Amino acid sequence: MFKALHALSEKTEKIPVPIQRTTLLSRRRHTVGSLEVGLSILAFFVLIFLQVPVAVTLGIILVACFSMLGLDNIELAIDSYQSLDSFPMLAIPMFILAGTLMATGGVAQRILDLADEFVGHLPGGLAIVTIFASVLFGGLSGSAPATVAAIGSITIPEMIRQGYSRGFAAGLTACSGVIAIIIPPSNPMIIYALTQPGTSVSTMFLSGLIPGLLVAVSMAIPAYYISKKNNWGGDRQAGTATTRLKALAHAKWAILTPVIILGGIYSGVFTPTESAAVASLYAFIVGVFIHRELKLKDTYQVLSTSAIITVVAMFLIPFAVALGKLLSSQQVPELLTAMMASHMSGYISTVVLIVILLLLVGCIMDTLASIIILTPLLYPLLTPYGVSPYHFGMILIVGLGLGFVTPPLGGNLFIANQISQTAVHKVFTGALPMLLGMLAALLAIAFFPMISDIFI
Repeated sequence: MFKALHALSEKTEKIPVPIQRTTLLSRRRHTVGSLEVGLSILAFFVLIFLQVPVAVTLGIILVACFSMLGLDNIELAIDSYQSLDSFPMLAIPMFILAGTLMATGGVAQRILDLADEFVGHLPGGLAIVTIFASVLFGGLSGSAPATVAAIGSITIPEMIRQGYSRGFAAGLTACSGVIAIIIPPSNPMIIYALTQPGTSVSTMFLSGLIPGLLVAVSMAIPAYYISKKNNWGGDRQAGTATTRLKALAHAKWAILTPVIILGGIYSGVFTPTESAAVASLYAFIVGVFIHRELKLKDTYQVLSTSAIITVVAMFLIPFAVALGKLLSSQQVPELLTAMMASHMSGYISTVVLIVILLLLVGCIMDTLASIIILTPLLYPLLTPYGVSPYHFGMILIVGLGLGFVTPPLGGNLFIANQISQTAVHKVFTGALPMLLGMLAALLAIAFFPMISDIFI
């Protein structure tokens, strides 16, 4: 379990609020030529291709850009420091710790048992169980890779034992983990809400409820038909009212977690940031004193795992924020808007181009950095059509979410690959039917605003 959790360190998500203080970068205006821009972009892709960590790549590009602009690198240091000096940043280690505690404290197994009682008897029952267990666990952790590690370490070996192909079992689990960033309390939703001025974190959470369920169903349908075609699953009896009530009672502490978190936020008892601390404390109490599956001697390993994941996330944040401010100072959002506007004739073509861009960016760039950089670049393209920031946020998060399952970055792919011990290309091939279902859900979310805006 811990080994799988360590693997998610390349894909953790969260950012601070936009910084209002000014630096020389925000006050002075410099320009660069097309040659310098081209070289910077080329260098970025070369470094990514060479598998240089995204944070290091961004740092190298930023130092080079500051030098070309004639700016003092101390400005980069100031912007980077200020990006971490924010109260909402405290939610990062807390939500990561909560997810790790829940993954190791018996919560994941109880969620799986509950889902199995309701849908385990269907063809592809365990595959569907994996999807909806990810819905429940994602509502606790808010992290896609953490969900794959927690749920996949249990369901992938069992699916293989029951005769499912390794590639399908791993690919489906990799896809199902994406649900964790679409339903509340999603880490990327917090990132987006703090990046987009005037956007409420709690309202953003509400916007993800229907899209999250839609994405789950869009994966369950192809999983069902593929499993039925291959005669996978469906060999157990349907749960009775008694066994289902027993499973509900067994999983009650896990089910109460999102109720406590979201109920506390919307009732005004605590803020979204404070809810992360509440979730961590609750997960510790449940794991140690109620389930008694988390031993006190294990807390050091849990804390160290959480610390490693947190450090990786915090290392990425400053460079991503500084790059976003640098792009703004160079009027890149305005230039991109003008350039794309000349090739777009309406809402449909604009959305299609944005979706394609999100799919491409998700393949090569971390979700955290992508949200920070793309939000101010792309949202102005949709404002003329009356798109709400919450609707755009869901398009952005779901579109980039597919990048968790697409190479070369594909964090979920590699975690599922480690658990299943099968080749990455076979995991990706197994994931393709679910990816197509997710793409259909993304298009539905993009073209039907009420899916996201129904609660706002």
